[in-house]
Amino acid sequence: MTEKMSQVRLIIPDSKHGKVLKTCIRCRQHKTKCDAIITNPFPCSHCFKKNLTCKLDIVNPKRNNNGSALSNNINHEIYEKLSDEVEDLKVVLDKIIQRRNNIVNLLIERGTAIQNQVQPEPEQEQEPELIQKQPTVMSPSISQIQSCIQTPEECIPITSVTVAIPIDGSKLVISSNKSVTPIILTHKQAHLLFNNYEANFNKYLPIFPQDFFTSLNLVKFSQENELLFWCIILTSYLNNPIPNSSQSYQYLAEHIKSLVVEKCWFQTPRSVYVISSLLVLTTWPMPNNSGKFSDNLTIKFISTMKSLAYQFGLHKLEFIDEFSHKTNINISKDINLNNLIRERIYKFININSNYWLINLGLSNNNYNGFTQDYIINKSSNIDVLYNNTSHEDHYINSMLKISMIQAKLNENMNVLINDDTNKSTVTSIPNEINTRKLINFNMFEIIMDDLYKMLLREEEQEESEENDINSNLIKVSIEYSKLQLFIYSLSKSDISILEYKQYITKIVNCSFTILKLVKNFQFNQLPIYYKFPIEFSLLILIRIFKSVVLNSFSDYQFVKQLFNQFYRIVFQDENWKFLNSKLGKIVDKFNKLDNLFIIDKTKDSFFLVNKMKNYLCFSLNYELIWLIFENERGKQTKSGTDHQGEGTDRNKQTNEGKKKDNVVNDINWDIYGISNDNFDFINYITSNESIFI
Repeated sequence: MTEKMSQVRLIIPDSKHGKVLKTCIRCRQHKTKCDAIITNPFPCSHCFKKNLTCKLDIVNPKRNNNGSALSNNINHEIYEKLSDEVEDLKVVLDKIIQRRNNIVNLLIERGTAIQNQVQPEPEQEQEPELIQKQPTVMSPSISQIQSCIQTPEECIPITSVTVAIPIDGSKLVISSNKSVTPIILTHKQAHLLFNNYEANFNKYLPIFPQDFFTSLNLVKFSQENELLFWCIILTSYLNNPIPNSSQSYQYLAEHIKSLVVEKCWFQTPRSVYVISSLLVLTTWPMPNNSGKFSDNLTIKFISTMKSLAYQFGLHKLEFIDEFSHKTNINISKDINLNNLIRERIYKFININSNYWLINLGLSNNNYNGFTQDYIINKSSNIDVLYNNTSHEDHYINSMLKISMIQAKLNENMNVLINDDTNKSTVTSIPNEINTRKLINFNMFEIIMDDLYKMLLREEEQEESEENDINSNLIKVSIEYSKLQLFIYSLSKSDISILEYKQYITKIVNCSFTILKLVKNFQFNQLPIYYKFPIEFSLLILIRIFKSVVLNSFSDYQFVKQLFNQFYRIVFQDENWKFLNSKLGKIVDKFNKLDNLFIIDKTKDSFFLVNKMKNYLCFSLNYELIWLIFENERGKQTKSGTDHQGEGTDRNKQTNEGKKKDNVVNDINWDIYGISNDNFDFINYITSNESIFI
């Protein structure tokens, strides 16, 4: 080594050509710390290891030929000019912001006024033309259909806010959105909210080490990881740990939306804690009442999470050194624990992605691709079978396994549904598609039943407080997977009404099982792995109740009781109804639909899902909104024709009664397995009984 060092020397250039720096050319180019001054006359450590020529860098200062005095005057004039321009820009910007706020307030007022106005009558002239073109009219867009359940009252009022913000560090403040009231917390409130998150939320998303909350300096943490700090605060509000939590949640949600844009799009994320923040926001999502997928922030969060996971190398735990040294990719100082937590984060990214894309009716392959990596395959197929893993890791691997099966289920069934609706498809044998459907139904139903034996350990099958949460969540997820399978069974296929009613019975029993597992939990506190099955069951039950596929009065009453128990779980707190306002509007408006109208739209078919094509499990949600949209569009057309007619209210009621009797008599009740002379049951079905108790 001494011979090698004697051969390689540090080259110090002549100072006549410029200022000689203390770092060599290579270290300055690579932006690494150079110790050439210490190792002089030998090369720096980096050049010595690479056996490179080590030469100190040199800088040539630009000389001003006009003299330093003239240069100072010019610089001073430029500084004053720029200062004046900045002040002018501030004034203009303040005026623009104020004008924007005024325009937004004006639009909200006009939108409310327009909504309360009666639709104009010129549409009456276009009615015959619409009827003539009916066979070729395409279905409206999903966003247009979903407009029937939207109101401009859902947004919080936007005003120009000026609040005195403490600058002495005595309180924690967020004011990312200048149009919303800032959130100011004391240190005591922040500690209370963090402790509440650790006790009631962290168990569902165990991506932080055990000493994360105990050894945390909140002031320092809020400065270094502002987004994660406020995401934890936002989530902790959900179970009302402090007064006025619901109002604080709404304002903080607006700030976090702006903060995510700043931290994830305007700036380059350089910490794994940014991914943790997005995981929290996709596990306990902020309310989204828009019908457009482009307005759904969760889709953008999922896409950003997956991109950052690959950038930070979460999918390659053994090759961390190849990534940028400017990125904070570690969570714990313990290497083994750090790798474990990073692996958990990567698994939850895939779990949340699968759950959300299936729930929104989006194909997983378009977002996740066809390929899977080593970590996902090993965890969902090998590690999930081991008994020596911790309860947290077994829970994560089980949820990953279930989400992968859900993705495969939706992929297979979506292909079959598309083949069934594609008339150009040539089948090799008669009724081949229907046979393949039944085979897939039976195959996945057997897989779901086997999951109980595979994922629930022997000690978890016994009731215990330690394993109750994890085992319950696994059971709920399996039942949720069954519901997804049975939704496909509700679409059109070549089966009899008796076979169809067997699937209806399975759906009701599956919903009843979910209810038993979740009835003791607070809904707002639950992650999406609980919320999605509850919301899905709610929509399924009201669709069944408003149908003609049940056998008796007692069946309808049982479904009604089951629905109301789910409804009380979701809407138990008046202050938090804004979280599920879209779901509440769908249920409320669909409950008011006339049963005869729904029967008429199914066109002598007992299938509850008729629009299923590319919407996957979202088709049930789409089906309900479609019927609501059709009903309101029919009312608008009818209101236009009513103005032309004359007669008393009594005559109108008599005519409506006769029309109803004619419609009831024209229905072929044998299609639904009901005898035409069973008048009591038919009258009950057509009585439009409310599902609410």
